[in-house]
Amino acid sequence: MRKSRDVIGLPVIVSETGEQIGTVRDLLFDGRQNLRGVLLERDGWLRRGRFVAVENIAAFGADAVMIDSEDAVSPLGDEQREWVGLLSGDRRLKGRPVIKASGRELGWVEDVYFREELGTLIGYELSDGFLSDVLSGRKVLKPGALHLTWGKDVIIAPDEDIPLQDANGK
Repeated sequence: MRKSRDVIGLPVIVSETGEQIGTVRDLLFDGRQNLRGVLLERDGWLRRGRFVAVENIAAFGADAVMIDSEDAVSPLGDEQREWVGLLSGDRRLKGRPVIKASGRELGWVEDVYFREELGTLIGYELSDGFLSDVLSGRKVLKPGALHLTWGKDVIIAPDEDIPLQDANGK
């Protein structure tokens, strides 16, 4: 299990050449909340959107994201622009409120947890605001088999009892 912020900012390295071709700018998820790839930040004049599909990522390492060849990098097409990023896009996850179907707000998304080997989003780190974060810490919502609805403005959690855990493991 990885936090997105542990991956965002890592260099993306081609294992056959040892060349760093960019850094991870964001993680991209489809509407079914599956990790589809990483958005690249590249230096230079031409900074068009480029991404690496999750199936072309050899490893999400502690210090770098490894790909086998530069052919794994693709331009961002219309389909990919519909995907949801943690930090980028019109429907980015960070800062969106999570509300139960009964109308009770659980907090705002600060980070997400995913399983790199399965490519699935498995949890949401939620904030109740700066003061609450400092005094009582952030909470983690792990919906398990329950599906959250990514709406236009908010994320809807079902009314089933989904326990909130402490983000720091307490």
